[in-house]
Amino acid sequence: MFNVYYINYAKAFEITMQMDNKILEQTIKERGWDVSANAHGEFDVKQSFLNALFPKLSASSDLKGSKSSKTTDTIKVVSTKSTVLSPIVKKATEVKKIDDNKIGNLIKIKNVQLTVHNGNDMMAVKALLSGFLDQIPVEGLGQKDLTGLADAFFKGASYILTGKMPEKVNTGKKGDQIILKIPIQLENEMESQYSIADIEIGPVTVIGIYRGKHNAGEVRARMDMLSAYNERKSTIEIETADDATNPDRKGFDAKAEMHYIDVIAVIQELNV
Repeated sequence: MFNVYYINYAKAFEITMQMDNKILEQTIKERGWDVSANAHGEFDVKQSFLNALFPKLSASSDLKGSKSSKTTDTIKVVSTKSTVLSPIVKKATEVKKIDDNKIGNLIKIKNVQLTVHNGNDMMAVKALLSGFLDQIPVEGLGQKDLTGLADAFFKGASYILTGKMPEKVNTGKKGDQIILKIPIQLENEMESQYSIADIEIGPVTVIGIYRGKHNAGEVRARMDMLSAYNERKSTIEIETADDATNPDRKGFDAKAEMHYIDVIAVIQELNV
């Protein structure tokens, strides 16, 4: 069993349907039983009084009967995101050594501690996309809908997350890291009322498609325009180039080589 933090449902559904495109809608169980009875009896009357009248009195009876019954139970099968994801979780190969994976492998990485590197930036983007700048007066231009402009500019913006491979996994190179993205959404971003911050609390299991090893800065720059802008800005403005002065970029090594995972889901496996 597992608890879902995040799932790309469209991606998970497509992959699951390739495994088995038959969706169970209901199951029918039948319960039945048969009842039968058979009795036979015979007795002699030996009492002295009746024996004088009837030298031998005998009686017998034979009772037979049967009864059958059948009950049909119809059980409704509830399809959820977890049931769609379950075949993928079972099919994914647990990573023992990250460098052994080939591009396109469906993998499962357990006990990864993830860190979000642009949470503050994405909160600002969500504020813009939610209509915060709707109909702003611009001198000489009148009322302008900057929300529509923000929607076009920040389309495809994503949270950038990295995670260090667990120590027990033989990575072949100490300190190997993975990098992944989760697209922002105004509503229902995470499952079960979780937030992006909940993913950073404790180890999680990442389910995804291995996409090879890449430069972290280049991967981040391609994920959304805001990240690309910040990368250019940090190289121009010396005072903001240091990660220590920018909490939203702290701990992100743009020069590092990281394994990119095309994430399908982030889950917490349960012990039951």
